Amino acid sequence: MTEQSQALNPHFAKRLLAYAAMAGAGIAASASSAIAEVVYTPTHKNIDMDFYLDLNHDGIGDFHIHSYYLSGFASLNVIPMVSGNKIAAVHHECGFRGESTAAAPLPLGAVIGPNSPFQTNAQCMVHENESSAPTGPWLGVQDHYLGLEFYIDGQKHFGWARLSVQYVECYPCIGRIFGYAYETIPGKAIIAGDEGNSNTSEVSVAPVLGALAAGAPGLKLWRRED
Repeated sequence: MTEQSQALNPHFAKRLLAYAAMAGAGIAASASSAIAEVVYTPTHKNIDMDFYLDLNHDGIGDFHIHSYYLSGFASLNVIPMVSGNKIAAVHHECGFRGESTAAAPLPLGAVIGPNSPFQTNAQCMVHENESSAPTGPWLGVQDHYLGLEFYIDGQKHFGWARLSVQYVECYPCIGRIFGYAYETIPGKAIIAGDEGNSNTSEVSVAPVLGALAAGAPGLKLWRRED
């Protein structure tokens, strides 16, 4: 195996995650239709009380990420701003009343789509009060993704936002956001971390799809041939 074959372009590696997810789900698609049309927005900001997330930049806020700290009480929440919008959920203690449903911290490469466990009330990320230890699935989590479901002109779309939580170092900004993206095709899943194919236009995807269909050994063979 050559040194060149081991070093994959980071953007291309993210596309491979998308192809692998599709192949694993048994989806047969051509090279042209397999490439998701993703719109990515880079940013690098503290969640300093309020961050309003407009995934498709249509002037309508889709989600409100809110941090709060006062006299021993602290929280970080993501709140749908439009009826029907939802957050990918996980069962985890979080919130003032010890709620068991919270916003899931998804890893790079997670599939966010129709089969994801979305819930409107999966809003809590981190919670603390003066009488108990802090709780929440995002406590101290770095470089993970909110899975988001929202609507454009009545049609369902999926997106993600990448965040890190430095809980004890930055009151009230107990979170940082590093970018967000959404899939332009209604109802089509998006891969957490997929920033689109702006740097992969010259890549031939046909052999990649064939190798992925053959599983891991096929992928190794494709790298050797490359």
